[in-house]
Amino acid sequence: MTHSPTDLAAEIERLCALSGIKWSRYPKGTLAAWVADMDLPTAPVITEALRGLVERADFGYNFAAHMQLPGAWAAWMEHRHGWRPDEARVRLVTDVLQAVDLALMFGTQPGDGVVIFTPVYPPFLKMVPAIGRRIVDCPLEPGTWRLDSERLEACVVAERARCVLLCSPHNPTGRAFSREELEAIAEVAERHDLLVISDEIWADVVYSGAKHIPFAKVAEGRDVRWVIAHAASKAFNLAGLRCAVAYFGDAEIERQACELPGHLLGGVSAPGALATLTAFTEGEPWLDETVVFLEEQRDYLVERLRAELPEAGVTMPEATYLAWLDLRAYGLGDDPAAVLLERARVALGSGPDFGEHGKGWARVNFATSRVVLGEVVGRVVSVLG
Repeated sequence: MTHSPTDLAAEIERLCALSGIKWSRYPKGTLAAWVADMDLPTAPVITEALRGLVERADFGYNFAAHMQLPGAWAAWMEHRHGWRPDEARVRLVTDVLQAVDLALMFGTQPGDGVVIFTPVYPPFLKMVPAIGRRIVDCPLEPGTWRLDSERLEACVVAERARCVLLCSPHNPTGRAFSREELEAIAEVAERHDLLVISDEIWADVVYSGAKHIPFAKVAEGRDVRWVIAHAASKAFNLAGLRCAVAYFGDAEIERQACELPGHLLGGVSAPGALATLTAFTEGEPWLDETVVFLEEQRDYLVERLRAELPEAGVTMPEATYLAWLDLRAYGLGDDPAAVLLERARVALGSGPDFGEHGKGWARVNFATSRVVLGEVVGRVVSVLG
């Protein structure tokens, strides 16, 4: 991972020339640190694989990568995370939220309560009511962002919840949940016959001293229904290629999902499948190097914020390339990101988008070059310091 520009203007010009939403949503001159895309080019082996596809004009009914992906993903999960899925049960989907929607649709009933651990990834807050289920808010412990098992059980009982929707590792707080926390979820799920849906898209961006544990590992040997969704999109910056993996640990949900008409949900394209296959089979050296770089970015961000904005609260993320900032002390109202967009020309993730407990907070994406991150911090400090 050698992308380390020093010319701020040139780097911003490069980023603004990209067609993605990250750098095109806001007016020119705004620094983008909001949506969870990296500013880093993906692994060269992936670019080369896609270039070969284009140069061959290989755009017909090409399912070669699709057929190899289940085995490649199973091997990746075993190697990286110590869990070997049955590749015959691996399903390709267009993104992790498609898998989550399927699991909610077939694993719960209209009106059922779905536990989410807030603050949380904004689509969770929209998709649950969109299919007629109820959100059951179970806040993580502020500051440490640990999961309170007693609070979880109380929420389940009081609200008659039927499902737990987990973001693991957690967005926006950057927690990599411990085995103890995940086992607590599994125990509550077993006692109350809950479905556990685990969005593990951030599994491969975890820093030293922390570890991602697939929920499947703690569910083994328990009478627990579960579904896992994963993708290479966050770790390898491939979100636009629309490819993810679902593993339905519950046989009935799997049966119903597989009985859907073949084209109802669309499908994964040849470029998406090839890029993901290449990531899982050839991309590990690049990923390891990139995670080291991201950890350095994380440390730089947190150290500068603690030194220059001591009233801002920031917990050191254990995973993801996102930092969750408590800016309530600065009197910026419920949505500090809106104020900083106007005053500092920096676009951060809006805290209230992550739920009621996000008021006064903002999320910053540090997966960028040091020169851009330094300018982001400098602009924020110039307004708040």
